[in-house]
Amino acid sequence: MSEIIGKTESLCPECLKTIPAEKIAEDDEIYLVKTCPDHGSFKSLIWRGVADYKDLERYACVHSKAPRIAVKESGTCPEVCGLCPDHQQHTCLVVLEITNSCNLKCPICFASANERYRFHPSMDEIRGMFQTIVDYVQHPIAVQISGGEPTIRDDLPDVVRMGKSMGVDYIEVNTNAVRLAEDIEYLKKIKEAGVDSLYFSFDGVTGDVFMKTCGRDLFAIKVKALENCASVGMGVTLVTVVSPGINLHQVGDVINFAKKWIPTVKGIHFQPLSYFGRYPIVPKDEDRVVLPDLLKEIEKQTNGELRADNFIPTSCANVHCDAKSMSILMEDGSLFPLTQRALGPPRETKDVASKTRKEICDLWRYIEESIGTAGQDDLDGTWLGFIERAKSRYLTVSSMPFQDVWNVETERLRNCCIHTVTPDGRLIPFCLFNINSLNGGTLYRHEIFSKFKKG
Repeated sequence: MSEIIGKTESLCPECLKTIPAEKIAEDDEIYLVKTCPDHGSFKSLIWRGVADYKDLERYACVHSKAPRIAVKESGTCPEVCGLCPDHQQHTCLVVLEITNSCNLKCPICFASANERYRFHPSMDEIRGMFQTIVDYVQHPIAVQISGGEPTIRDDLPDVVRMGKSMGVDYIEVNTNAVRLAEDIEYLKKIKEAGVDSLYFSFDGVTGDVFMKTCGRDLFAIKVKALENCASVGMGVTLVTVVSPGINLHQVGDVINFAKKWIPTVKGIHFQPLSYFGRYPIVPKDEDRVVLPDLLKEIEKQTNGELRADNFIPTSCANVHCDAKSMSILMEDGSLFPLTQRALGPPRETKDVASKTRKEICDLWRYIEESIGTAGQDDLDGTWLGFIERAKSRYLTVSSMPFQDVWNVETERLRNCCIHTVTPDGRLIPFCLFNINSLNGGTLYRHEIFSKFKKG
């Protein structure tokens, strides 16, 4: 028995045209079903657990203010974006790519680094992208510098200083950390320039996982990079791309690993594998790790230390886009979760975008005094002691499965608050920017970046 539980629009995996789509519940699973008049029908798993899917709607935010727009055409979403008048959410985080070159060639790479075109913008072009950000994004402004691999640029410290001087409040660098393991002086330079945090790829705790995701056993290199980050006081979020056939069985091990590195490690972001970039297969149901799958595995593999109901949507993006928890690391090494669905959605949602921006920036801060107090047993179990511990010995665990051409929904794109800035002065939802068709075509990434070959 099937039930239509929603209607939306999506993209054709063949031609990337916008087509109607339905969300259909079957046997407690939810599928996105769509038909292109030229290329036929497509069906993709998007959720497991119909009641849970519907319950999350109570966290949905009603956006009271429209974001600033750069594209005037209406009714063309998502084929014309930048943002357009159909968009409903402000920008909370901006991704700024400064190269598509990389010192690795990972089998799994959303950006298909080192392929098809060369994007290595000049400082003037990067300045222009920063200008777009400060013109369109409200404070506090949080920017993630990405690639490719940003650390292959020797001028990354200059890029960071430029952004800070132009009004960017917080800067995070998305990195594989290979150079940071080998060159601590470079790490010191980017920290001194103003980098607040690292978004640090970390796919597992054994070498065989990295062989599959990166093509090399990088585990020892990752640990060395973390040691260097600890020595210079650089905060880190571990980013784990999760695949059912590669490392889903290690999500609990990653959490236990992260606990040992607090306060250097501030959080873990689990990113279920999306089928865009350098991963060209047509996904089957068993190839998907949907959000409920991940949360179930976290609960199972941590023996209930973190439960599925400790994870809540941010309410900034679409409620089916993400989930997060926040916990305090207690003296016995266990996590004390502060988030739970039983508390319900936040009472005030009218300023959720600005609150989310502030939360992002606060979590990126490296609390210097935490270095001196970590490991002390002088917190005597009092409420005051708990508060002091919470200032630095916390761990966020979050997840955001990016949409690909198979499961993309325009309503989620219109609620997106994570945007990629482009050299031609636009802000485009991250998933939309990266989505590619079966033949590798994109609406934005290749078409925009291939025009800029300076640097």
